[in-house]
Amino acid sequence: MKRFLLILFSIIFCDAHAQTVFLADTAFVTDIGYNGAPASCKTNGLVYNAAGMDRSQSIWAADVFTIPTGATWIFDTVIVYGYQYGSSLSSPFTSGYLQIYNGTPGLGGTVVWGDTVTNVLSSTGFTGIYKVDTFSSDNGLLSTKRPIMYLKLYLPVPPHLSAGTYWLAWSATGTSAANPPSTPFKALPGRVNPSGQMARQFAGGGWSYITDNGNSIGLDMMIIGRPGLSAGPVLNAAAKNMLDQNIPKPFSGTTDISFYLPTAGYTKLSVYNVIGQLMTTLVDGNMDAGQHQVSFRPNKLPGGTYYYKLSTSAGSESRQMVLLK
Repeated sequence: MKRFLLILFSIIFCDAHAQTVFLADTAFVTDIGYNGAPASCKTNGLVYNAAGMDRSQSIWAADVFTIPTGATWIFDTVIVYGYQYGSSLSSPFTSGYLQIYNGTPGLGGTVVWGDTVTNVLSSTGFTGIYKVDTFSSDNGLLSTKRPIMYLKLYLPVPPHLSAGTYWLAWSATGTSAANPPSTPFKALPGRVNPSGQMARQFAGGGWSYITDNGNSIGLDMMIIGRPGLSAGPVLNAAAKNMLDQNIPKPFSGTTDISFYLPTAGYTKLSVYNVIGQLMTTLVDGNMDAGQHQVSFRPNKLPGGTYYYKLSTSAGSESRQMVLLK
C-alpha cells in the first residue's frame, strides 16, 4: 500500500501546491501480492477482472461523477488505469482518448468535451500494483501477468463544468494485438463489490451497463486541475430527467433502477402492471439534483412485465422491466 501511495503522489502531486484533486475515485488495492507489492484481486463472486477499453475495436469504458450544487470544476488532467495481459513493467500503452458526457452515454447524454480521434495521453507508467485472481494456474495473488498502468490524459482546452452529473468515457491503444487494453474493476479491501456502481461500456455499436455475474461494476479514475486555468463557456449538465434501464434485466430477485434529476424537487418513482394498475411506489418526496439509484425487490408480485415511471416537475419518463419467477 505504501508503494502504491508513493507512486501516485509522485505522478500526481509533484506540484501539489498548484493542483486541486476534484475526484479520487480509486479502490482497487485489495491484498498483498508478489514480493509484497499491492495486489488488486477480483471481487468475490465475479467472473472477470476488467472491462475492455480497446480503441482499435471501438470499445470504450465509462463511469459517472457528480459535481456538487454550487460548485464549478475546471480541470486539465484525468487519470485512468489499464493493463495488457502479459506486458512487462514498461507501459504498453501508446495512446489514450477521452470524452465527457453531460448525462448517461446511450441514454440521452451528449458529448460536451473531447472526441474519438484526438490522442490526449501525456504519460503512462507502472503503478506498482498487479491485477490478480485466485486461479492457481495464474499463481493466485502472486501473479505478475497483469501489471496495472496509469494513463495520464491531458486536456488542452480545460472543460468548465457546472454542478450536475457527468460521465467520463475513455479508450486506449497498446502494443499487444493479442491482449486488448483493459481497465480494472473497482474493488474494496476484502474484495467486496462497492454498492451503487454503474459503469458502462460501448461495444458492438451500442452502450450498455457493465455487469458481472449479476453485479454492477465501478471503474477507477481521478480528475485534477490547477487554479487559474482558463476555459471556455460553462458546460451544463443535462436539463431533463434521465431514467435508466433497470439492471439486471430481466431479474428474479432485486433489481436496481438509476435516474438523473437536473434539479432538486419533488420526485415520484412508481411501478405499474401492464394494464396500468399501481403496484408500488419506490420514491415519493423531495430529492437532490444528480444521479440516484433505488433497489426494487418485488417480494409478492407474480412474474411478468411491469413498467416503472419517474415523474418530476421536469417531466415524466417510463421504462419496461421483466420479472422472472
